[in-house]
Amino acid sequence: MLWKFIFQVIPVLAWCFALMFGIWPLKLRRTAFLAFTAVLAVCFGKFAFFALAGGDAFVPDLPPGVIWTYGGLYGAAMFFAAFAFAARLLDLPFALARRPVTVRTKRVRAVALALLAAAVATWGMYEGVRMPDVTRVEIAWDELPPSFDGYRIVHLSDLHCSTAARRGRIERIVARVNALDADLVAITGDFVDGRVADRGHDLAPLADLKARDGVVGCTGNHEAYWEWPAWWDRFHRWKVDILSEGAPRVIRRGGDALAVGGLTDPAFRGHRAPPSPARDAFADAPANAFRILLFHRPLTAEIGAAAADVRLQLSGHTHGGAFPVIHWLVARANEGHVRGLYEFAQGRFLYNSPGTGQWAGFPLRLFNPAEITEITLRRRRRDA
Repeated sequence: MLWKFIFQVIPVLAWCFALMFGIWPLKLRRTAFLAFTAVLAVCFGKFAFFALAGGDAFVPDLPPGVIWTYGGLYGAAMFFAAFAFAARLLDLPFALARRPVTVRTKRVRAVALALLAAAVATWGMYEGVRMPDVTRVEIAWDELPPSFDGYRIVHLSDLHCSTAARRGRIERIVARVNALDADLVAITGDFVDGRVADRGHDLAPLADLKARDGVVGCTGNHEAYWEWPAWWDRFHRWKVDILSEGAPRVIRRGGDALAVGGLTDPAFRGHRAPPSPARDAFADAPANAFRILLFHRPLTAEIGAAAADVRLQLSGHTHGGAFPVIHWLVARANEGHVRGLYEFAQGRFLYNSPGTGQWAGFPLRLFNPAEITEITLRRRRRDA
């Protein structure tokens, strides 16, 4: 896959940047230069080590502590390469003014940048693995049926249950969700990285999720990578209703109806396959039902969410952009949607979860905590 190739090439390029801009200017002796080169090679060799020692470059069969620790070393090396490149750019005006920065200053600065990179990576790893807090959001519509005023949906996304995020983490998330006593729990894809035989026990606490109208979900791109038919059967046994085209969940309160539809992630049809149109999710929904769409990717224009009369779309996929700079790239690939609440058309909203878990292949978060989202639907007062 292209994305796997990219994740293998990036650390090689970053290693070259770290040597060129961070180590070479220090004019070290040969032995010291080779030693630092080897240390950086080890830090940037995370995916190779995972593949050799754990059997998979992205989901290795290794203890969680090993996975997260190596992720922190890899992150520190990446930040050092970026900081060193920025420092070299700042040196250019001094060089042009014929007052170059001394080697001694560069060496002191390199130590400071290495310590800063380690501190930032440690913080990022902590943000990536700590338990998510609850974020509460209220959204109001004129059209919300009166019976659903105050209806509460707990939204989870991107749990990424794996060798790095096992049963204990899932149990704690389930306990926090159940304490909210929601009307509905909605999970927008990327449940798991691994086969049923390996990760079924770890993800099994999902069967304990409680909500008055049950638990619904949709597929993410990662479900397409891990024997989906077997997982679908397991989710069915756990009473997690995976919604797809033409099969919405209709929830009734007296004469009022709320239709929750879902779209299958386009990864199931190929990397470049376009997603299904949003209207396909509501083929059998009552005409007057208030429509909520679950779709893993935060795309609204591409799927025609407004034309399909979707009032609220719940998505994930972006992990909130992970951290600054990456955030901008993620936005460009997702119609500008990265995390939080967006009004994509008048009276039509997208809530894009930053994720409730974290993929082991990209474990850092900065200024971007994971979350459990409690969304309360409100009927706007006519005189407001």
